[in-house]
Amino acid sequence: MSTPLLDRPSALPREALPPLVDLVVALADNKHALGLRYGEWCSSGPTIEAGVAATAMAQDELGHARVLYGLLEELPGAPHRSEHEWAAEDARTVGLLEQPLSSWPHLIVANVMLDQALAQVLDAALESRYLPLRQRTRKLIEEERFHAIHGRGWLLQLAAEGPEVRAELEGIIGQAWAETLCWFGPDAGGALAPLVALGVLREAGEPVRQRFLGTFAPLLHGAGLAAPVRAEGGRWVLAEPLPWSRWDEARRRVRHA
Repeated sequence: MSTPLLDRPSALPREALPPLVDLVVALADNKHALGLRYGEWCSSGPTIEAGVAATAMAQDELGHARVLYGLLEELPGAPHRSEHEWAAEDARTVGLLEQPLSSWPHLIVANVMLDQALAQVLDAALESRYLPLRQRTRKLIEEERFHAIHGRGWLLQLAAEGPEVRAELEGIIGQAWAETLCWFGPDAGGALAPLVALGVLREAGEPVRQRFLGTFAPLLHGAGLAAPVRAEGGRWVLAEPLPWSRWDEARRRVRHA
């Protein structure tokens, strides 16, 4: 017998609401911020085509945020969010997006790391038992495929320009590494574990992190970029532990030391 869908907020168990609200707020805020950051490069890309691509991705991300903010309005206890009244000081965004992306390599790292990390979390909701989330997720994932192609192509192109550019890319990746890898949650999912148990998410924590690394780590190796991760026994093993003592589950970001 198939598990019945949860077709409205009132069908959700009470304990599932806080982690779902926190997740949707963080997804929407990061997508809104990412759209704004992409948009800052609409007329400043290294080529006309690059600027056009940045414009398209900015429109996609702001549209995704709009969709997720709409989902948030339906959830009891959710904070008020609006694309027209978005307050940066209240945003649950990762550190990489707090300031403008200062170079094209910064934009590409945001593209291949944060953008794709958010896409992995959305992918875990493709068959969600919570129907309002499932209905919104598929279109967002389809648009993210273009973002993945864009990021991979540009990362390889930039890395091929020489050791100075590779060193710059490695430095930016290092700045975003821990926070991006923490985004999926601790090994068993942390605060997202109840959503997995309920079927709102397919998986969280280490399984999603491994899925992300399964695409990202080979990309780094193919670009000739150093990465603090290695393949071992069919898994990806991090060179250093993630800073879980500073991980803020509700805001889904690493607190400053």
